[in-house]
Amino acid sequence: MKPFDKKNPFKAPEGYFEKFNKNLFEKLASEGAAIPKKEGFELPDGYFNSFNDRLLNKLKEEQESKVIPLKPFKKYYYAVAAVAAVLIVALTLNLNLNKTNEIGFDDLAQSDIENYFDQNELDLTSYELAEVMPISELEMTDMFESNFSDENVLDYLDENIDYFDELNLVYNE
Repeated sequence: MKPFDKKNPFKAPEGYFEKFNKNLFEKLASEGAAIPKKEGFELPDGYFNSFNDRLLNKLKEEQESKVIPLKPFKKYYYAVAAVAAVLIVALTLNLNLNKTNEIGFDDLAQSDIENYFDQNELDLTSYELAEVMPISELEMTDMFESNFSDENVLDYLDENIDYFDELNLVYNE
């Protein structure tokens, strides 16, 4: 931190403050002074004598004048806004009541479809299912990718196939 400098760089001429009052009064007394000798504001003669009468006359004139409201249709705007709000609410409720909640095939989740087939015996063979399945939507990469783990495949085979020898698989339990 910079040390405080005790020297004051501002200096006044010698005897400046002793002569200040005298110099000020001399400048004010001279003709070229900044303060005018005559005031700039004047009142007409008898201004305050007739002031009350003139004020009362102006107040009477203002009371007799027609009052023009700035927003004469304000109450109508509120009424129109209220009617519009009621109509919007009524139309919204009417549209919601007329909607039928028809559930289509697209609304079913994939897991719901799988659960249906798992729990209901359809007596369909894999060939019959292949005939119904649209082939145009399948791609070649869908056939190669499998999301089955080895444990799930072995568990499935263990439950559904009686003879492993038919599959030529080696199964270690």
